[in-house]
Amino acid sequence: IILILASIPYMTSCAKEAEPAAKQVLIRMTTPVPAGDEFVTWAQEGMDKFNARTNGAYKMQMFPGGQLGPFPESLDAIRTGAIEGGMIPLAAFGGTVPEFGLVELPFLFNNGEANAYAMPKIKDVWNELLQAKCNQRTLGCIFVGTLNFLSTKKHLKTLEDLKGLIVGCDAPPMTELVKALGGSGVVVDFTEDYSNLQKGVIDAKTSAPQYIFIAKLYEVAKYYTIFHGIGTLYSFDINLDVYNKMPQNIKDALNEEMSATAKSISQKYVTKFYDLVPELTKLGLQYYYLPTAERDRWKQMAYPGTLATLEKSGDVGAKIKKIAEEANSKYPYTQK
Repeated sequence: IILILASIPYMTSCAKEAEPAAKQVLIRMTTPVPAGDEFVTWAQEGMDKFNARTNGAYKMQMFPGGQLGPFPESLDAIRTGAIEGGMIPLAAFGGTVPEFGLVELPFLFNNGEANAYAMPKIKDVWNELLQAKCNQRTLGCIFVGTLNFLSTKKHLKTLEDLKGLIVGCDAPPMTELVKALGGSGVVVDFTEDYSNLQKGVIDAKTSAPQYIFIAKLYEVAKYYTIFHGIGTLYSFDINLDVYNKMPQNIKDALNEEMSATAKSISQKYVTKFYDLVPELTKLGLQYYYLPTAERDRWKQMAYPGTLATLEKSGDVGAKIKKIAEEANSKYPYTQK
């Protein structure tokens, strides 16, 4: 799990948004992200703006670290209304709705900038899927970083460096990427990353800079190869029945604030990638940015599988491909 984010002006006055409520409606938001993580803090700040606009009629509150139940059950819990909403990575539920996994296919996006730019349009696609299959809707899609290779022995500079390498991954899409590049990808529990790298259980790990910093992985693995192989996304979801019961002005406030929050957090993660470079460098992490020509070699090995998966996914796959192509044309991969 990756732990790994402008807001819009308030309306003329809170009083015009909603009259004071006799009984407050609580919207509990579940997330696997642990308490204290800045992702949770940023999300709650956006929810608090919505709360203020309702004049006390509604209260969105984050319950981090799976307090409301196990993460694997969260999508279904929101569907049934057992939990009102959540901030969850929908791609993790690709077994339930295969199309959710399309946004985290290998080399779909050139970099974090392209990923973040695509989020509003990805939201439209996910919203249709959620309403049709999961009795919920998304209020905003959030880019939370790209996954790259953190290695214990050396930088992975060429395809040849990946041959026979055992790489720990957080999800099946990345294992397929590693396999296409000549390595051996295995899904591992991210909470064991430090010990797995330290003991040599894995040679490398797919990880984003913010998690390397939080988990202190730089202490046991020094070589970080940047190639923006897979982007990672979260979604603000809400149960459809809960949403449909809201007055229109409350719906408007909810959509406006959470969309703005998602956009703001996405940009924070784009910026954070670069802001962490000097800090992690001081801590001993050695960065290597894959040259464009070599990245093209890697992409040639894995991207055909991405295209095939998108094609098999019909209209949804075509929409995702078009969104990605537009974002990539605006933000080409650069070695920096």
